[in-house]
Amino acid sequence: MIRLFSDLVESAATGEKAAIRALQAWQFLIGKANDRQTLRYGDLANLMGYTDNRPLSSILGHIMYFCNQKGLPPLTIIVVNKDGTPGEGFSDAAPDEFHKKREEVFLFDWFGVMPPTIQEFRKAWVAAE
Repeated sequence: MIRLFSDLVESAATGEKAAIRALQAWQFLIGKANDRQTLRYGDLANLMGYTDNRPLSSILGHIMYFCNQKGLPPLTIIVVNKDGTPGEGFSDAAPDEFHKKREEVFLFDWFGVMPPTIQEFRKAWVAAE
């Protein structure tokens, strides 16, 4: 039987939903990073079935905290506003480091890393809060 993210989220406790969606977003982001592409917030929201960007804050926060705590490049830096910069919730690099950090993300072997589990994303979020 195929498991769907939407089914998993529907049956999850409130605090677990963003961690589940973080795993879903992780897949999109590592594909984009591998292709040296950025992704706008609205496009990511649409890919994930959202009508606006609001749910992305905690979802991307899970990924940002996980990367930071594991010493990985800041994967969420490739999710950008219309001006090509990350949103104000991104705190893993100063604005004058955005290009350098984005290049680190593009050069990293994301497909060589085991994908984080939902529990690992949740643990990273709790540790950061």
